Amino acid sequence: MGKCINGKDEQNPFRIEDWISANRHHSSIALRRRTVYTLLILFCVMLSPTLAAGEGRGYLGVNGGYKTGDFGTPTQSDLYCFTSDLGYISPTYDLSMTIPYLYLTNETNNQSTTDSGIGDIILRGGLVLVPEGSNGFSLAGSLAMKLPTADETMGLGTGEIDYGIFISLNQHLKKFKLFLMTGFIKIGDPSFQDYNDIYLYGFGISKELGRTGLYTSLEGRRSMFADTEDPLELNFGFFHVLSTKYSVKGSVFFGLNDGGSDLGLSVGFARWF
Repeated sequence: MGKCINGKDEQNPFRIEDWISANRHHSSIALRRRTVYTLLILFCVMLSPTLAAGEGRGYLGVNGGYKTGDFGTPTQSDLYCFTSDLGYISPTYDLSMTIPYLYLTNETNNQSTTDSGIGDIILRGGLVLVPEGSNGFSLAGSLAMKLPTADETMGLGTGEIDYGIFISLNQHLKKFKLFLMTGFIKIGDPSFQDYNDIYLYGFGISKELGRTGLYTSLEGRRSMFADTEDPLELNFGFFHVLSTKYSVKGSVFFGLNDGGSDLGLSVGFARWF
């Protein structure tokens, strides 16, 4: 029989503390997965009656996007994101689920690493709080939840659930629509990192030209990381209805400081039913 040194057996150098720690880790992952699956099932159950009710329209979308920047650090990051969206929009409320696939490349001192995989799934629900009246004013709110489906060991997510609440004020003028938005995201902190919760804001203007909508906005938010500049971005985008069943959209943004991405763009296609 080997002699035990610091809790290890010479013939079997495995500590009981390691076994307990490993099992706690796997139990935590299993619990997290069960929570995610339960929430996804509940979302689909909630979505099914709305699709059958017929008071609004459902859609299935596919999108592709790209972001690049160093975020004020020595590391240059390039992120390619491909998402599929399932949603429903009615005159008074909307529901959506976004499933992303990420391809991330980080380069530091001419050395690069690449990771890819499914990202964090986002569930969102919105409600018209004040319908638009004769004065052109309306108010809408929404809640969102980010599910920890991404692999945090590859830097594709935090491994924790985030919660968000958002408010949008809209004012229709003769030919334009002004909007002001604000929100708060409660960031889930893993055991090894303490992230900042995010406060965000933005304002912009949009205009409809037949089947096409154009918009531009200025958006800012608090950085997740301490001692990092808060991101500020300028956005331009469009939405175009191809037919009663199909639509396309696109956007581009420019980072105005080192807190966020330098540049980003996206394009998407939706099938309505």
